[in-house]
Amino acid sequence: MRAGTPAIVTGEARYSGDCRKEGMLFARVARSPHSRALITAVSASEALALPGAAAVLIASDIPGENLIGMTGKKHQPVMAETDTRFMGEAVAVVAAETRAVAMEAARSVRVEYEPLPAVHSVEESMAPEAPRLGPEGNVAWQGRVTRGDFERAAREADVVLTGVYRTPPVDHAYIETESVLAEPEVGGMRVWSSSKNVHLDQREIARVLGWPKERIRVTAPTIGGNFGGKPDLPQLCMAALLCERTGRPVLLEMSREESLQVSTKRHPVVFHMTHCADRRGRLLGVKMEAYADAGAYLDYTVPVMQRIVIHGAGPYRVENVLLEGWGYYTNNPLSGAMRGFGVPQVTFACERQMDRLADALGLDPIDIRIMNALQTGDRTATGQVLESPVGLGEALNKARELIPAEEWTGSQEDTSHTGWGVACFHYGNGLTAMPNRGTAVVRLLEGGRIQLAIGSPDVGQGSNLALGQLAAEALGLEVSHVEVLSADTSLTPDSGSSSGTRVTYVVGNAVVSAARSFGEELAQRAAAVLGTDRAALSLELSAGRPVLRSDNFEFGLAELYEELGDQERPLEVTGTFDPPTTSLDPATGQGAPYGAYTFGVQLAKVSVDHYTGKVGVERIVSLLDVGTVVNPLLLRGQVEGGCAMGIGYALLEEIELQGGRVVNDNFDRYLLPTAVDVCDVTLVIIGAADSTGPYGAKGIGEPATIPTAAAIANAVSRAAQIDVRQLPLSLERVSAALAEREEGGFR
Repeated sequence: MRAGTPAIVTGEARYSGDCRKEGMLFARVARSPHSRALITAVSASEALALPGAAAVLIASDIPGENLIGMTGKKHQPVMAETDTRFMGEAVAVVAAETRAVAMEAARSVRVEYEPLPAVHSVEESMAPEAPRLGPEGNVAWQGRVTRGDFERAAREADVVLTGVYRTPPVDHAYIETESVLAEPEVGGMRVWSSSKNVHLDQREIARVLGWPKERIRVTAPTIGGNFGGKPDLPQLCMAALLCERTGRPVLLEMSREESLQVSTKRHPVVFHMTHCADRRGRLLGVKMEAYADAGAYLDYTVPVMQRIVIHGAGPYRVENVLLEGWGYYTNNPLSGAMRGFGVPQVTFACERQMDRLADALGLDPIDIRIMNALQTGDRTATGQVLESPVGLGEALNKARELIPAEEWTGSQEDTSHTGWGVACFHYGNGLTAMPNRGTAVVRLLEGGRIQLAIGSPDVGQGSNLALGQLAAEALGLEVSHVEVLSADTSLTPDSGSSSGTRVTYVVGNAVVSAARSFGEELAQRAAAVLGTDRAALSLELSAGRPVLRSDNFEFGLAELYEELGDQERPLEVTGTFDPPTTSLDPATGQGAPYGAYTFGVQLAKVSVDHYTGKVGVERIVSLLDVGTVVNPLLLRGQVEGGCAMGIGYALLEEIELQGGRVVNDNFDRYLLPTAVDVCDVTLVIIGAADSTGPYGAKGIGEPATIPTAAAIANAVSRAAQIDVRQLPLSLERVSAALAEREEGGFR
C-alpha cells in the first residue's frame, strides 16, 4: 500500500490549503477584467483602510525580478506593471486577517485601465495586421523535423491524403485548486506548495525576493492532483512576497472559478496533415503543420511544441518527413504542461489520418499499422535508432487476436451504431533533447533506518512507492525497510520535476545506482568498524530486520549507526542518471531526444445514438509496452485514470472562451466524465525489458492518456460512418455530422 493512503481515504491528509499557522494571514489577488490593456494607475488606499487589511503589494513593490518562467526563458511577470495580457492576470495581491476581508480588499484595489485590441485565436495572431503581443512578435516558438525528401515521396505515392484537425483547450480539473502557504523561519522562509518541482519553485521565489535560494525552503505536502498544471508560479511568489513584507504566515488559495480562468490549459492546436502511401499501404512520407495557441506568455510552449513536432509522424517507419510547428501568442489564458505534453493532440490527428488512409486503400485499420509500425533497429522521424526492444508490432498482433475482423465494420443495435476503433502511440521518457539528470540519496538514519531521499514530488501517481521498491530491490530488502522522503529542498536532492514521464525511468535509475553504492559503502564501513573482511559481509534480513551478516555473526544496522556516530562523514550515498540523449539539429531536428520510448495500442468500443448524437464508451483495451512492471497495481491505476481523462478529452471537455473569458468556469458547466461515462479497461502488458531503464522499466504516467481520444474518435467515425476531425465529440458536433452523412454520405 502507498504510504499515506489511509490518511487520504479518511480525510486526515493535510494539503497546502489545510495548513494553519499561528498569526496566519489570508491572501487574495486583484485581477485584470480585460484581455489586453494598459495600466494607467493603481490605488491601494481604499483596500488598506479596511479593518483587518494587513498589506497590499503591486509590481513596483517586488524587491527582486518581476519575471518568472517554467523553462529557461523568464517571460511572465508575477504581477503586471505596465500592461495586462490576459483576463485574470494579477495586478495586485492583498493580505488580511480573514478570508472575507481579503476578498473585500482585493475588490477595493482601484486600477485604471486603457483597453487595447486583443487577439483570441491563432488565426488572428497570424494576421499581418495583428497587434504585436510578444517581445519578438507573435510567434512564441517555431521548429521542424525533416528527413528525406517529402516532395519526392508525394510525387511517387499512389495515395496522397490530407486533413485538417482541431483540438480544444482543456483544464486539468484537479480536485485541489492551487494553494500555497509561506511562513517565516529563522533566517529565511518555508513555502508549502502543491508542486511538481520544488527546486524550481525555490529558484523562482528566490529571484523574485532577491534572496539567496538557500534562504528558501520549499516542501510539497499531500497533493490533490496535478497532471502537469501545478504550481502557479505567480501565486507562489505573491505569497512569499506578502510573507516577507508582513513577517507573518500567508495562505493564498484560488477559488475554482479563479483556477479555471487563470490556470494553464492543454494547448489547443490546429493540424494540417498530409500522408503519402503506395497502393499496399506502406507509408512513403508524412507532412505536418501544427499551429498552437500559446496564450499570453510562453510557459511550457517550447517543450510541448517540440514533442508535437518530434512525434508528428506517429510510431511509424517513414523515410520522408516534413514536420513543422508554430506556437502563437494570443490574449487567451496561458497554455502549459498537461498530461502528454502535446502528444494527445498530435496522436488524434495522426491516427485519424491512418484510419482514413486505410479506408482509402480498402485496408484493415490494424493491418496498415502493423505494416508500418516501428521495430527494433528502425529510425524515428528524428533519425534516432531504436536499440531497445520495441513491442508495438506485438501489441498490434495481439489486438488483432482480441478483436475479430468482422467487428471492425460496426453494427446496428436498436437506435445506435456500435463499433471499434484503434490508435497507436509512442512517447519519449524524460525531458526533450537536453540534460535531464535524476539524483537520489540513500542514508543510514538513527535506529538503523534506511532513508531514500528524492526531490521529485509524488503528485498522486505513487512514485514514492515505486522508487522505494526499486531501492529495496537493489539492496535486497523489503520495501517496508526503505523510508522514502520526497520534495523538500532542505532534505532532498534536486531530482528534477515530476513530469515528462521521467520519474520511474530517470530518477529510478538514479535510485538503483544510489542503493547499490549504499550497500557497498555500508559493508565497507561495517567491515572497518568490526575489523573483518568486507567480502565476508552481506546485507540480509534476520527476523524481519536488516542486518549485516557473516559466517560468524550478524550486526544490526542500529548498532552500526551507533558505532559510526563519532565518524566525521555520515553514511550517505548519492546516485545520478542522465539519459543517453543528444540535442536536435536546429535546421533539421535530427538527433536522439529521449533515452527510452513507451509504445502502445489502444482499442475502444463505442455506441453512437442515431437521434441524440450521444457517444458511449463501452470498453477499452490498452496494450502497453512499458518494459518491466515495477508495481502492477500502480500501473493499473495509471491506465484506468488515464483512460478516464482521455474519455473526457474525447467526448466532453472544452474550455469555452468568449473574448478571453472562460464562461464555463465551474464544474457545473465545465463537463467532466463521471463513473457513468467510464467503462471497464482491459490491460495487456507487451514487450521486453528496456535496456536502459531501471531493471528494464519505462514510464506510463502520461502515455496512459495519450491514445484514448484518438481511439474513441476512430471508433465513432467507423461505427457511425462520419468523418471526425475535431474534439470533443459533443452531442451537437456528432449530431451535425450524422445529419451531414444523411445528406451527402460518408467521405
